[in-house]
Amino acid sequence: MAKYFERLASQMARAGEEDEEDGAPGVRAKEDTKPLTPAQRILKAWEAKDYFSLLGLPEPEADDLGRPVWSCTEVDVSKAYRKLSIVVHPDKNPGDDDSRRAFEALNQAHRMLKDPGSREDVLRGGAEKARRRREQQEAGADLGTRMQLNAAKNERAKEMRKSEGQDLQAHVLEQMRKRKEEAKRRAEAAARVAQARSKKEGGEDAAGPGSARDGGGGRPQGHAAGSGAPAAAKAGARPAQDSDSEEDKAASAARNKKRKKPSFM
Repeated sequence: MAKYFERLASQMARAGEEDEEDGAPGVRAKEDTKPLTPAQRILKAWEAKDYFSLLGLPEPEADDLGRPVWSCTEVDVSKAYRKLSIVVHPDKNPGDDDSRRAFEALNQAHRMLKDPGSREDVLRGGAEKARRRREQQEAGADLGTRMQLNAAKNERAKEMRKSEGQDLQAHVLEQMRKRKEEAKRRAEAAARVAQARSKKEGGEDAAGPGSARDGGGGRPQGHAAGSGAPAAAKAGARPAQDSDSEEDKAASAARNKKRKKPSFM
């Protein structure tokens, strides 16, 4: 089936080329005798808003869903721009107005294909042109062939939608998995921080009473040193109390002796 479509497309393309050759042979001969300069080619493409041929890049195609498909990257766009800018740069073509205008058009086309927003618009326009061109080629086929082409296109579009739905589901699941892993990592990091803080606070609490005991230990020593004087005073006060008691005892013994003295004396 694919080979059949390729043969059909090549036959249509050859038929279109033959029609163009038969329609205007004089114009084609004239154009062949006088080719366009790079600056003129760029200006012609700029007027036609054909930014892809302006930069010498392939045009985008349209998939079975009508969306643009383009094989070029930003690197390819930059390479094509640098290559042409050297050719039409005003410094290399002094006094050439076409080169100056072509250089300006080249810069604008390069900016349009580098900017994501404008590039999408240009690609959609190119895909629409490719879709119309393909429909025109298919219109030259007979009814049965067109029915087969449409059926095959619808089947491919159905498969593309199914594949995109699966890809979208897989993307959503992957994003959910990544979010869960990120939340888990954050929770583990927060737990480690809290554990480290708890250990640090526990170490400070354990060191606090020890330091208080050390400081308190100095105080009892100081108190003992300070209380040494009263103790010594008490120790010095005991002989005084003992001497007082001995005098009392002597006085009491003398009184008792006087009481026991015989009356005849």
